Amino acid sequence: QLIRNDGEPLKSSLFSPMYTGDFSSADEREIAVYLDADRTLTWWHRNVARSHYALQGWRREKIYPDFIFAVQHSELDSKVVVLEMKGKHLAGNDDTDYKQSVLQLMTEAFAVENVPHVGELEFLIEDGTRITCDLVLMTEWKTKLPTFSAKPAC
Repeated sequence: QLIRNDGEPLKSSLFSPMYTGDFSSADEREIAVYLDADRTLTWWHRNVARSHYALQGWRREKIYPDFIFAVQHSELDSKVVVLEMKGKHLAGNDDTDYKQSVLQLMTEAFAVENVPHVGELEFLIEDGTRITCDLVLMTEWKTKLPTFSAKPAC
């Protein structure tokens, strides 16, 4: 079983327990341990390619993001983050650029959905959850991941 730095098993994974073999690299295990220790995260999930959640872009192949997690700063301030992780050697290739474009488009689309439209009556109370989708290079995860759980500036 994969354990945190404090010696305890991972606790915030949606599907516990998590085992070392559930991850394809030491970097992914390190990311899982990092996410599990983040106090602002309510849950996280290591998505398994071709067996769990997928995104469909404009190409035939689906995108299976590596990690999905929820951040909660307050009752009205929450965010779901969808991350695709890539090795540095894949930076700038066609597949990586395509996935980055799809994820950016998704983030923009979710942002537009949260903007009130003029002339519409609001019958539903929105919970204020933001959605962020991104691609992060493995060499940059230690600096990029904290930005996803940081409280937004007012």
